[in-house]
Amino acid sequence: MHAPLLLLLLALPVDSTEAAKVASWVRALPAVAADDSHFAVIGGISAVHVGGPAISLIRAQGPAAFFRNTSAVAEARTALQQRALYADKLAAGGIAWHRDVQNLPWGLIETAAGERNFAITDTIVQSLGARDLRYVGTVMPYAGWELRAAGYPVSTDSMCTRLLTEDFFYLAYDNRMDRFHDNGAWLRYLDAVVERYDGDGRDDMPGLTHGIRYWQVHNEPEGDHCGLFRADVAAFVDLMRDAHGVVHASCPDCKVLNGGAAFPMWETRPVGGSTFWRDFAAMGGAQYVDVIAVHYNDGKTDGGSIAHFETQLQSMRALLGANKPVWVTEFGVVIDVGGQFTALTEKEAGAWYVRFYTAGLANGVERFFSDAVSFVRYPDGPILLPFYVNKLLEAKLGGFTFAEKIADGQYRFRVGSADRYVVWNGMPSGISGTVVVTDMYGNESTVDASAVHPTEANPLIVTAPSARRIRIVRR
Repeated sequence: MHAPLLLLLLALPVDSTEAAKVASWVRALPAVAADDSHFAVIGGISAVHVGGPAISLIRAQGPAAFFRNTSAVAEARTALQQRALYADKLAAGGIAWHRDVQNLPWGLIETAAGERNFAITDTIVQSLGARDLRYVGTVMPYAGWELRAAGYPVSTDSMCTRLLTEDFFYLAYDNRMDRFHDNGAWLRYLDAVVERYDGDGRDDMPGLTHGIRYWQVHNEPEGDHCGLFRADVAAFVDLMRDAHGVVHASCPDCKVLNGGAAFPMWETRPVGGSTFWRDFAAMGGAQYVDVIAVHYNDGKTDGGSIAHFETQLQSMRALLGANKPVWVTEFGVVIDVGGQFTALTEKEAGAWYVRFYTAGLANGVERFFSDAVSFVRYPDGPILLPFYVNKLLEAKLGGFTFAEKIADGQYRFRVGSADRYVVWNGMPSGISGTVVVTDMYGNESTVDASAVHPTEANPLIVTAPSARRIRIVRR
């Protein structure tokens, strides 16, 4: 065994009581390659993980003063390098992609017009690249100096002032959060940051090993506070058009994602934001989206609905491109401790992920970004059941070439020459005889199909022997 792999295995946290029930063969599965992985995280590593002292300094004195303080910058870089050890623990389960709202924040990197310091983002990108992991280029058009120059007063909107205490800490010194005005400055910044991290060998970050290939522009733009675009869809079309052009001019092979669509597309009432994405598409915005980004956070509130989730995916594909890949850039559930959200038990969470992953994969989702603590508690564990659910589904469904929904709670995937069914609401008509059944812990049994009784709490993967071909009789 190679020494780095041995050290990683030795550093892995222990399993929770629930995760300890997972079958040994699932536990032993190697992590899939980064580009083949369907499962990713938010809250793994980003600019918000520079550490408390750095954030306090940035809030009190601003980003420019922070970067002039060489010892503070060194401490922040050390904090990020330590945070990357958490990425190691996630990577052991095949979680290779990291995305957050503040991956490459304009106002933190560019502290005044044309004055950029990449020390923080270089540390993150370098740390992940050394581990063969991937970073999503989320870019938000907020910079405190630009908002001040635009003449905005101090923010008083309650949502904006709350955000200034959270992820948008780099705006707190200027105390403003609104729509940017200097489009030229914003696009020059975007061009510079894409060029630094695109991996084309020209003006790249020193030592860059894995370029950033995916760029998400803004986040939940259909909102109506803090510079969002609900009342000005045309301006968001312009933003996507300009950003798409800048990204592809520097990196033709890169892909651009829209700011994640959070509005519940199953909502039929004429409420605020209900026509945003329809209007965006009607104004020609779809051509500036290479990968469709959606959000689905209802698992954290009322547990969610497969029907609603599928409507979210299908509606956005119908508007922005039926043949485009989809990323769910906010997703998942809260386990055990809910706070402002509704928590599930670990076992309930495992079953939830099986069901919602299945529906997503069958509807074109290529990658799911869930809260990192759903898989491994920060900083040192334990490992939770959904960590192994990811490994199990990659083993059973990874590389599928065809998928369809047969009925509610019944999905078929073609994997190699075999048909595999993920079921939690009875069995598809026409399946009979001996089948192999796998539960969410990886326990396998060979039984007659008539003895298979899946439920939402106990979803099952059912495989017929490869020599048999099952014809589905539709109900």
